[in-house]
Formats: sequence, C-alpha cells, structure tokens
Amino acid sequence: MMKSALIFASFALLVGCGSMPDYTPYTSHPPQSSMTASRSGAPARMPHYITQTSPNTSQTTPISGRGHNLNQSPLLTDRVTYSQKDPRWGGDTLGRNGGSLAREGCVLTSAAMAMTNSGYPIDPGELNRRLTASDNLTSSGLLKWKGIADVSGGAVKATFYDTVSEPLIQSCLVKGDYPLVRFYLPNGRSHWAMILGRTDQGYHMRDPLRASNSPLIFPRDSSAFKSLRCIGRS
Repeated sequence: MMKSALIFASFALLVGCGSMPDYTPYTSHPPQSSMTASRSGAPARMPHYITQTSPNTSQTTPISGRGHNLNQSPLLTDRVTYSQKDPRWGGDTLGRNGGSLAREGCVLTSAAMAMTNSGYPIDPGELNRRLTASDNLTSSGLLKWKGIADVSGGAVKATFYDTVSEPLIQSCLVKGDYPLVRFYLPNGRSHWAMILGRTDQGYHMRDPLRASNSPLIFPRDSSAFKSLRCIGRS
C-alpha cells in the first residue's frame, strides 16, 4: 500500500495544474474541485459549495476524538500559504524545459507549503531551483518525490501511496504529516492542494491557486481525490 518516497521512478504529474477558466455557477452537484483562481491583485471567487474558515481557525490544535471519527482529525499547524502565481516565482520554468510555475506548479507549491509547515522553510521558487539542480525534476517538469528528502538534507520526506482513503489521510494527519491530494478542477484539469485537517464541515485545505487569509473547506470525501502523498519530518 505504502511505498517509500525514495523510489526514483515515482513522479508527480505537474501538467494540468494551472489556470482555471472564469467561474460559472453550478446548478447541480459540484464537480471535483476546490476553488477558482484569482486574477493577480483581485480576490478570487469561490464556488457556492466552498466555504472559508474564520481567521481564528488558521492556527489550529487537535480536535477531540481524533482517530475514532473519520469526520474529524487533527488540524495541523498553518504557518504559511504560497500561491503558484506569486510574481516572485510564477514566471520561473519548472525544471529545464517545463511550463511556468504559475501555470503548472500546483504540486511543487503545495510541497513547499508542506515542507515549511513541517519546520523546513522554503518557498516554491527556491524549491524549484534546488530540485532542478539536483536532477529531481525531469526536463519537462515532473517531480521525483525522493527529491523532497534530497533537497532538505533528509530533514523532510514525502511518502507515496498507491491508493487514497479516509483512513490513510487520517493516519498522515495523526503523524503530523501534511497530505497532498490530487483532484480535478471544473475544466477537467488535474490539480493538487494541501490538507490541514478535517472537521464535520469537510477538509480544511490550502490551495496554491487561491490565496486566502485562512484555509478553505472542501466538503467532499476522499472519493474526490485521485492521488495522495504525505510530507512531514523524517
């Protein structure tokens, strides 16, 4: 079930992480998405089925009953949020010949958030440079998950799972690891975001496409997620 993140061949597909179309309200069941992207300098609009947590929940503590109720889990420390479209790194090329970080850098940006929250401060631009220099991004910008440990000197690692389930996500959270999950945006493109925890409201997430003062709520269960990686201290 669980494979070591040091498996060289374990890649993360970055293509399809990028820009979202203008928001169109949904009239039936929501698609597999978390939030719509914002234009630079303007607040993003969220679909009606996504809610934002109040600011005082952004620094969080474990919820009572953890490990017994899959609708509740520890809410991990929320130290930093990064946007893949930040002008400081959004125009950088992923790897040597990949797309821009702004368009295709959702998983790398999510990884940088998880690493920083785990006590290893790094921003997406620096992570991209280190992964490229250490040959942990392919020429087209695919992430080799062993690179998380390589560029942090072993301080932080990524764990690769070949399936997704509520218990697996919860087990990462209980250990203090940050789950990174892949799902589909309304336009059908693949996207990654970082989970902080779960309450009865849904998953509390930081999304690299949506800069927000506090976490956003993704109200669907784990069936919406297609891939799972967890990043935490070694």
